[in-house]
Amino acid sequence: MANLTPEQRAAQRKLVGTLNIKNAMWFEPNGEFCIWRDQVAESWGGGIPELSEAYDTLQIPYVVRAEMKILRKRRTAGFTIVVACDDLPALTRWVPSFQKQIDGVRADVDE
Repeated sequence: MANLTPEQRAAQRKLVGTLNIKNAMWFEPNGEFCIWRDQVAESWGGGIPELSEAYDTLQIPYVVRAEMKILRKRRTAGFTIVVACDDLPALTRWVPSFQKQIDGVRADVDE
């Protein structure tokens, strides 16, 4: 990936930074990878608009869904960006180290 555009490089940095924070991220039982954000949580690596822009730039397939989470004993509205299990290679293409987390989750599920 030596020939990245400035936009791809910036999007990759955003993605790496977000995945390193590991806050409000999880894998669904069906293998989907999810990141949830609300307006307050945007400091955890950016909000859904910034993450969606990075995913678009890097051509990572995703969907966004509205979702309620309980934070500090209160229901909080936010959005979840979801990458399907079959699309995870598009994510690890840009963040190869994330494969270790995926493998760990798959090992837990297979037990």
